Formats: sequence, structure tokens, C-alpha cells
Amino acid sequence: MYRILLATDGSEHAEKVITHALKIAEAMKAEVNILTVVGEYVFSPRVSVQFSDDNWKLINQQLKEEAEELVGKAAEPFKAKGLTVKTEVVIGHQSPADVICEKAREWNIDLVIMGNRGLRGIKEVFLGSVSNKVAHIGCTSIMIVK
Repeated sequence: MYRILLATDGSEHAEKVITHALKIAEAMKAEVNILTVVGEYVFSPRVSVQFSDDNWKLINQQLKEEAEELVGKAAEPFKAKGLTVKTEVVIGHQSPADVICEKAREWNIDLVIMGNRGLRGIKEVFLGSVSNKVAHIGCTSIMIVK
């Protein structure tokens, strides 16, 4: 079975990525894996004097819930077409590009589809930093949607 990994960050640009991925997944009758990577906030006495450890846990729980809602919403059009869809949220301090490639290898992904820019804005001239790094790591074939 052909497997696609759709990497999303919930940005406005990510909607274009979903549209392209849906066309390819439907044509290939592919399994779609939707992934988002969220940085975890940790307690720092210098920065967060007013927040307790419980507050940080609550913030991270809310981030996780929002991320799960994001991948769930991204999965809807694929499910509506009768495609097999899996979703995953990774929370931590790893680079999103490293996580994308790690999951692509773990899940035997044939094609990673992602946007050329996301929530962080354009850090480099033509490609966003995450898509640029995934392209250079070369973990599998990659489609970058503009």
C-alpha cells in the first residue's frame, strides 16, 4: 500500500497542502498519516516567575488538545473519501524536521507532503526552515506545496 505523510502545523498555508495531498491520496488509494509537532513549554525561573509547575502542565495539556484537534480536522476530508487515515501529535523539544523524517522511516512512508512555509514564517529565501531541512535530510520522497 502507498503511504503518505502529511506534515501540518495548522497554518493558513497548510490548507493548500491538504488539498494537494487529498488529490494524490485519492488517486493512489493511499494510507494517509497526518503529523504535527508541537514544542513543549517548560518551567524556567527567569522567564516564568508567575507560573507554577501546575500552570505549565495545564498549558502543555491545552497545546496537546489543540494539536489533536488540528490533526483530527485535517483528517476529515480524507475520511470523507473513504481513505485510511492515522493521526499523531508529537510533543517535545526535537526539531520538527527530525521528527518528520523519523516518522517517515518508522511508518515506511513513500511520500511526505508539506508546505513551503508555516507558522514560523519564511526564514530562508525560498523554503521555510522545516521543509528545507526535510528536503536536505532526504528521508524519502518529498512534495513541497507552495
